[in-house]
Amino acid sequence: MGTLGFVAAWTLAWLIAALIPGLPRTPRARGFAWLFPAAGIALLIVFRSEPAGLRLLASSLLFLYLMKGAVTLQSPPVRLRLLDHLLFVTIWPGMDAESFAQRAPAPNGTGARFGRGLTLMLFGIAVAGATAIFLPWIPPMAVGWLGIAGILLTVHFGASEVMTSALWMLGRPVRPLFDRPYASRTLSEFWTRRWNLAFVEMDRRLFLPALVGRIGLRRAIFAVFLISGLLHEMAISYSVGAGWGGPMLYFAIQCLGLGLERRWRVRSKLWTLAWIFVPLPLLFHTPFRNQLIVPLFVWLHHQITSQPLTWYVGALLWSLGAMQLCVLLASSQVPKKLNWSEELPRLSPFNRKLMWTYGIFIVTTIVSFAILTLVLHDSFLRGETAAIGLASFMCGFWALRLVFDAFYFRSEDWPAGEEFKVGHALLNALFAYLVLGYGAVAAYGWLARR
Repeated sequence: MGTLGFVAAWTLAWLIAALIPGLPRTPRARGFAWLFPAAGIALLIVFRSEPAGLRLLASSLLFLYLMKGAVTLQSPPVRLRLLDHLLFVTIWPGMDAESFAQRAPAPNGTGARFGRGLTLMLFGIAVAGATAIFLPWIPPMAVGWLGIAGILLTVHFGASEVMTSALWMLGRPVRPLFDRPYASRTLSEFWTRRWNLAFVEMDRRLFLPALVGRIGLRRAIFAVFLISGLLHEMAISYSVGAGWGGPMLYFAIQCLGLGLERRWRVRSKLWTLAWIFVPLPLLFHTPFRNQLIVPLFVWLHHQITSQPLTWYVGALLWSLGAMQLCVLLASSQVPKKLNWSEELPRLSPFNRKLMWTYGIFIVTTIVSFAILTLVLHDSFLRGETAAIGLASFMCGFWALRLVFDAFYFRSEDWPAGEEFKVGHALLNALFAYLVLGYGAVAAYGWLARR
């Protein structure tokens, strides 16, 4: 079928998931929910001869929307506004449509969650990028595991937290997709309250009600772990056509660990981490790493190295100039957000004027940084002495800003409110980008002169 066939199938699955939230929930309609997983399996059969990457998309993204449609059909109907409907069926992989029909202020900790997620996402991107860049010097086995680590950090630990926090800031009280899984002290806590909570919600709404009445709760839990193994077989082993049985055995081991944990009443992070990580090669088995992850990073390496280093430094300089202007946009909101109209009149006239003088000088400095970065673009690329000095100065300027933020300001100094915490995280990420960017430009200029 190829890429066109996948796009057509995904569009159909998306339309089904989009139309279902408002449909009536008759017993017959609920029964149709089981047709969606069956349709997904049929599509996997159709795509079985496609490249590994397309099969992975079919078994994850395509199957996600079909399962989302099935879960939604088994849940009470929800009337959503157009924007909420679009958010639910496009960017949100969760199963909780009713959260988009509710409104609630952002809970305490939203800003901290956003900052944590942003940090992990950027770190994951750095791990993946470094793996792709230095691929020729990294053993293939290490490339596979570093690639998986980069993807998990970027998506599961990072982007999911950013997305959840952003929706909370918009007043949509969605359930987290992942909730600090590294804090788990038991396997039960990890698999039921912290890891892949959209999947947990799918089990709770779709599989457990059908299983508990027939085989009891304990056997139903075991069956759900086997279903998890089957779904991971479809996503991982199916995508490369090899390694069958590994993901199923991994989840069987998790179920065994859960049973021992309850019998022995174990509560230990070390115990939890051991059960999760020691058998991990069964889940992300060698064929998956060698036939999908490693080729993905080989492709990324070729894409990155297809352009000369000068091209990347040039693009970096344009982005640094633009980012300086973003700092100015944030600064323009400071007087209103920090209530200067009431705060500054409390100062003496001299201190008030001094405050405005400092502010104007800082704004002028940042504007000068942006203009000089853009106007002297070619000078930076040639590694001229003045350009190296200027890049080093700007790197130090923004590094000093981060140092003051870390060691001089205290958390209680910042205004109350989750929006300020989110803004603080974004500003620090921007400052870190400027430090690393100008540092890289200075290093490039210095090396170019040698």
